[in-house]
Amino acid sequence: MKKIIPFSLVITLSACTNINTQTGKNNKQESCRCEMIENYNDVFATNVTIKDKSQPNILSFHCADIDIGTASVSDENGENEREKAIYDIRCVSSTAQTIELSDDFKYFTDRMQSQTDFFRVLKGGEKHFFEFTLERRKVISIAKLDVE
Repeated sequence: MKKIIPFSLVITLSACTNINTQTGKNNKQESCRCEMIENYNDVFATNVTIKDKSQPNILSFHCADIDIGTASVSDENGENEREKAIYDIRCVSSTAQTIELSDDFKYFTDRMQSQTDFFRVLKGGEKHFFEFTLERRKVISIAKLDVE
């Protein structure tokens, strides 16, 4: 009996250690699937900055893997029902990427804005999420996402 208790204690402790090791491996963040943007028409981006002040049409950013859902919302009286996008951020890439802006890119929030408004948002320093629409590896449209 004296040999069984230490033996079962060793087995129990080694089983717990093994479970923790496997859990740690599963929690390790893998790279975002957005990191290779060559074949995408739309890219979600955050941490967007102008790469070089002498070339304001080159953006540096981190891509994000985002799931989009739609919810129906209304005011407190149950009227004025409308659709609202809901964003679930799965991951943000740790690798910075660069992309070129088209000279005539469009910028949207809840309505169309000017290109100057986009650059003003970037200078504000806050962390925003954007959706870039690409054509021939150039950004032709930018939508600022309302991520809560």
